[in-house]
Amino acid sequence: ESLRDEIISGNMRPGQPLRLEDLAAQFDVSTMPVREALRELEAEGLVKIFPHRGAVVTELTADELEDIYDIRATLEAMGARLAVSRMTEETLARMHTLVVQMDSHLGEVAALVKLNNEFHLTLYAASGRDHLCDLIKTLRLRTQHYLHAFISDLGGMPQAQSEHRAIVEACERGDGQGAARIMHEHVARVGRALIEYVQQRAGPALS
Repeated sequence: ESLRDEIISGNMRPGQPLRLEDLAAQFDVSTMPVREALRELEAEGLVKIFPHRGAVVTELTADELEDIYDIRATLEAMGARLAVSRMTEETLARMHTLVVQMDSHLGEVAALVKLNNEFHLTLYAASGRDHLCDLIKTLRLRTQHYLHAFISDLGGMPQAQSEHRAIVEACERGDGQGAARIMHEHVARVGRALIEYVQQRAGPALS
């Protein structure tokens, strides 16, 4: 969990080597639990382990981000639309609470990423579509370590919060199509911002 927070918060950047001995010293443990943690984070998509070469924080290209966010936008819009017809007062109350909690943690990247993820997964869980929710969760895990750039470097959280509120309002109205439309644009907009961010950091392509 601590290593995941370090990656999500941007303290460990995409492409950064993760050396067993250094991590063991940092967390004051033996290398065995570090190996186990790295394997778990590899399953989540946050880490890549190369035989005989060690591990690195997963680095995604602009094309990979575009692929993931295109799929996510479609699936998460579907999840929002299906959830509205089965929405409960309990789910709405939880979503309201999470939006308020995100407002109070705007300077804390790791906390914001967790709260944001819970907000979205709480909504989709209301759909009752377990396989859809599993697919969405898997794809969201693969990009969560890029959200620090969206939050800290790009300052995107205020607009995201406005969109979160609009999604909740659509759910309250029973407007499934409206919730789906807002969700699709919400996810796609974050994707576009991160793709541009990665492209700019990569610099001009060699001809």
